[in-house]
Amino acid sequence: MKITKDLLRTIIKEQLDEMCGSPHIVKAVHHQKPDHEGKMAKRQMFKTAMYSKAILDMLQDGDELPGWVQSKMTKIADYIGAVKHYLEYDHVMGEKLDKDADAGDYVEDFKKSDAPQFKGKSKKKRQEMAIAAYLDAKESKK
Repeated sequence: MKITKDLLRTIIKEQLDEMCGSPHIVKAVHHQKPDHEGKMAKRQMFKTAMYSKAILDMLQDGDELPGWVQSKMTKIADYIGAVKHYLEYDHVMGEKLDKDADAGDYVEDFKKSDAPQFKGKSKKKRQEMAIAAYLDAKESKK
């Protein structure tokens, strides 16, 4: 299943609508009133991290997993990656590069940025983050 930006927004919105949220994220999902989505998102990420750690501890290198389990794990990784890249770039920076921007444009933009998420990051780490954001944006266009 291909995860589009619209699908991700819908999934995130549905999850956020189930609970209260923060005014900071409210703007991103176009709600009219402030709530506590940030707090809820942190609780969900904590729970996800705890489950991830438990699953990691259960798995052995040679384990054979059913196809449906592998599929779910792939989706989890895709969803978490998309949210991470959104928070790292689109959400925090409040800007987007031109639709025709190539990977080099992303790298240059990330290297020049003084956004807080880049503070203390090496040039190599910024480059990795830029490539990830570029690939995510490219995937969203499909």
